[in-house]
Amino acid sequence: MYFFFLIFTSCAIKPDISFKSLPKKAYADLTNNYKSCEGKGFILSKSQMNGKLYFSYKSQNDSTFIDFSDFLGRKAILMWVCPEKITVRDLINNKYYSYNQIIDFFPFLKVLDSKNITEIIWGAEPNYKKNLKKYKKEMNHNIDIKFKRKNLNHERRALSALLYNDKKYGNTVKVEFKSRKRNKDEIDIKKLWKMLAF
Repeated sequence: MYFFFLIFTSCAIKPDISFKSLPKKAYADLTNNYKSCEGKGFILSKSQMNGKLYFSYKSQNDSTFIDFSDFLGRKAILMWVCPEKITVRDLINNKYYSYNQIIDFFPFLKVLDSKNITEIIWGAEPNYKKNLKKYKKEMNHNIDIKFKRKNLNHERRALSALLYNDKKYGNTVKVEFKSRKRNKDEIDIKKLWKMLAF
């Protein structure tokens, strides 16, 4: 866990009141028209850890591979998102993290499941509200997720960011996409899987 203290730097963020839910692209339509998706972005976090991480991603079908880097550009964390499982490897300490440990540093995973993460990566706004029903009624009023859209890689009003805010615990996470490219070609999934192995 000490690794996360090294890669996060102090960086408080404020909720962006300009976030609005706008018409969305259907994930099924995107995956029918394209075979893979890739891009880059960053995460600003005010939760158990405050700071910023950069990431790049590759996604194909229902699986997504995310490569996180620290502020020095060093590869720090690898995350593999599958329909029923999320695998995280700490490259510096050469260890894996459990789901509960992941939740501590990426609290939006309390609400967004693995399928939702891949949908967002592709640029589709997920139907996450059904997941809030898993929690007590009072928690539903404390957790808020909003989406932001702008022109991105020649795509008008593309899903460009999400903001997670848990008012009860003061956890705020902003995920912003700087680029997204959908491709007609497949990617080498086996090569990415090998990066997760010791």
